[in-house]
Amino acid sequence: MKRIVFMVVCVLLVLLPVSIFAGAQEEVSEEVVTLNWWTINSEDYTAEVQTALAREFEKEHPNIKVEVTVLPSSGFGQKMNTALGAGEGGPDLAFFWTTAWYPEALDLTPYIERDNFDTSMYIESFWKTRAVAGDKVVGLPLGVGASLVMYNKDIFDAKGVPYPENDWTVYDYLELVQELENKDVKAWGGDAPRKPFRALWFNFDAQPYSDDSMTVDGYINGEGMVEAYTWLWDLVNTGAVPSTSDLDTLSSEGTGPVDLFLAGRLAMATLNQGHMLTAIDSGVRFGVVPEPRVPGNDRYCNAWSLTSSIWKGTEHPDEAWEFLKYWVGPEGQRFIMNKGHFFPSISSVLAEYEGADKDYVQGFYEVLNMPQVGEWLGTHLSAGTVARAMQDVWDKVILNMVDRDAIKSELEAMMPAAQKALDESRERLGN
Repeated sequence: MKRIVFMVVCVLLVLLPVSIFAGAQEEVSEEVVTLNWWTINSEDYTAEVQTALAREFEKEHPNIKVEVTVLPSSGFGQKMNTALGAGEGGPDLAFFWTTAWYPEALDLTPYIERDNFDTSMYIESFWKTRAVAGDKVVGLPLGVGASLVMYNKDIFDAKGVPYPENDWTVYDYLELVQELENKDVKAWGGDAPRKPFRALWFNFDAQPYSDDSMTVDGYINGEGMVEAYTWLWDLVNTGAVPSTSDLDTLSSEGTGPVDLFLAGRLAMATLNQGHMLTAIDSGVRFGVVPEPRVPGNDRYCNAWSLTSSIWKGTEHPDEAWEFLKYWVGPEGQRFIMNKGHFFPSISSVLAEYEGADKDYVQGFYEVLNMPQVGEWLGTHLSAGTVARAMQDVWDKVILNMVDRDAIKSELEAMMPAAQKALDESRERLGN
């Protein structure tokens, strides 16, 4: 009997450390990691939808909690700049919506390779312009958007004017705004571009400087640039588009181009895919076409996606990657698409959009398949600096303060300042 008791005690002594170790392992595996996700509220993905998305993720990943911090759009950039600049206090995940933040993003390449994550699911142009920076993958592209021209069918019908077709030109646009204007009710035929170096300027072959980022000569003063500003001068001088003072007054009243379009005071407006869905909800009869082309030139679109990234200072990179894959992968983008005004960046999910057969959605898809100005701008980071250096010529044309024949000389006058801005920016950015 003593021998049996001794053997039982020995077995228990042997097993006891194993059971303690197993219990410790179980306790460690149940530790919950909290991720801080900074985001914004928008019509494409509301705070409520994003919070619901986080809760769905937590159901499948009980060891990860996602704390959703919704910031105002106006304050998001300032908070990110402060945190990223200090190198502490940053979010585990956030939108890295400016290229200046890319160096602070975690390179996702090792995680993509480790998990054999299929990046080809994303629309190629958005992967190139929003996920890749140099030799790094700085994030995953969430959703897609693009500028397009919406036209009010009722206004066209009332005027007996045929609808614009996809192949229309910038010179067709000049004629249409004048045909569609209605001075009696202060309604305009269309709107004017808000800034240069987007789709229309690239359609004119009017890029701000050389591909090697060395010179503005032949670009700022080039034939395409002169033609672009001359076309803008012609558009402003039709009087059939809102002036700067018109827009300033209307903006102070909380009315922008989309509101003017919905109210029937703009026959055409350069808007985006979210505005299409707003117009549907408002009962407006409309069509969409790409921004007009320039005869004989390549044609571009102004399109975007939001780079969703992990901060390189995160203490939980593996858990953050798990959430990022969910949020910006097929599950997350499908979830957001089904609950808001959202078009996903994943081709297979985009094909599931319930209104995919609608004419306006098909028109939007056509725009998405066009070459993007972002492919050039994303690798030439000095464009904004150069644009600011030559702001005077834009202002003079928009405010009708320069003669049409003087546009080339005005552009020539901007060259020294533009070249200096390019040189300084290139030295600072290495680009």
